[in-house]
Order: sequence, then C-alpha cells, then structure tokens
Amino acid sequence: MCDGTKTGTGLTLQTQSFTVKECVFIISILIHKFDLKCNIHIQRNQPTIYINSKSVFKIKPYLLPYFPISMLYKLNL
Repeated sequence: MCDGTKTGTGLTLQTQSFTVKECVFIISILIHKFDLKCNIHIQRNQPTIYINSKSVFKIKPYLLPYFPISMLYKLNL
C-alpha cells in the first residue's frame, strides 16, 4: 500500500527503483491481464507507473480484499 500514491483520481505506483525497461514490462502485464490504461511518468529522473482513473475503477475489486481501512482513501473510498 505504501508504494502507491493517489494522483487526482488515478494511481501512481512508486517504481523509482525499477528501470524504464522493467516498468514497461510491468505495464505490459497490467494491460494484458487487467486491460488497464497506464503509462510511465518520470519523477526526479526516475520512472513511475500511472494508472488512470477508469482503470482504477476496473482494478478496485481485485485490490479491495487486501486494503486495510486506513488505506482505502488511495482508491477514492
């Protein structure tokens, strides 16, 4: 939960420890398995993965069972 940030109505995965190539690989899995709309943003010269708001809505049912109540705000709940 701590490696993700609510960004507007979307989510940013804090993937700064990954290379851009590794982030592209992660995004390809998110697209293939969950049909999410996401892309790479660069923050302080490091890659992060942004998941747009419509995709957050799609992925919520998969995430909710694992979220503690204190972190539900990251899913706009």
